Amino acid sequence: MSLIGEYEWPNTEGSDIWGWVDPVDGGEYALIGLNDGFSCVNISSPSNPIEEFYISDLNSTWRDIKTWGNYAYITTEAHAGLLIVDLLSSINGNLTYEHVTSFLDVNGDTVVFTAAHNIYIDENGVAYIFGASSNTGSNPSDGAIFLDVNSQPTSPLYLGEWNDHYIHDGMVRGDTLYAGCIYTGELYVINVSDKSNPITMGTHITPNAFTHNAWVSDNGNFVFTTDEQSDSYVAAYDISDVTNIQEVDRVQSNPGSLSIPHNTHFD
Repeated sequence: MSLIGEYEWPNTEGSDIWGWVDPVDGGEYALIGLNDGFSCVNISSPSNPIEEFYISDLNSTWRDIKTWGNYAYITTEAHAGLLIVDLLSSINGNLTYEHVTSFLDVNGDTVVFTAAHNIYIDENGVAYIFGASSNTGSNPSDGAIFLDVNSQPTSPLYLGEWNDHYIHDGMVRGDTLYAGCIYTGELYVINVSDKSNPITMGTHITPNAFTHNAWVSDNGNFVFTTDEQSDSYVAAYDISDVTNIQEVDRVQSNPGSLSIPHNTHFD
């Protein structure tokens, strides 16, 4: 690989990155989580990236970003809530965003979360907020809460939660959530077809028992995990029978180097 271009923030650091394509003109944008906020960088000309806009926020070492349609959804471990940004409006000079902390459920009751580690949005426009917690006296799940961002992009509806354990990161396909429960050191496979009543179908301990993330193969037969520890493994599991998950392989990128596998993705 060769470097095409770069953009630097001299007084802060980045934590995560996502991408978005303008549906009007096909322009490409990098969405960056920074310690002190959120940045949108135009990379349509990769050798000349240009910051389109920046939103200052509470300081945090971690932000995670996903998109649905023309909106970006940003979580942070600072108690800032869910940052929702109208990307199409903002790149056209009308900076439009809000921090949302309160979410209504189908009964009109309110659920509050102010901090979370990660977010994943599935193919149906359901956002899974991992590690959600609150400093306001509310008690949402620190596993995952489920929000509908498809029907109400700027005021997502609360659909339910899974709160057996803290989820550090995960992904969803169809009706199945694959979760890395870092403090139990296990992969969890959870049926979320009924968002108000998710059901754990299977679990398996990961090689170093510090499960950071999980990702499923395209055919749905295998899951891959990482453990966020020095000299740990990327591992693979046969989940064709989720009630009897079997580890089938594990690999270290450079044994003895103390390298830490952070995330695994299957493409």
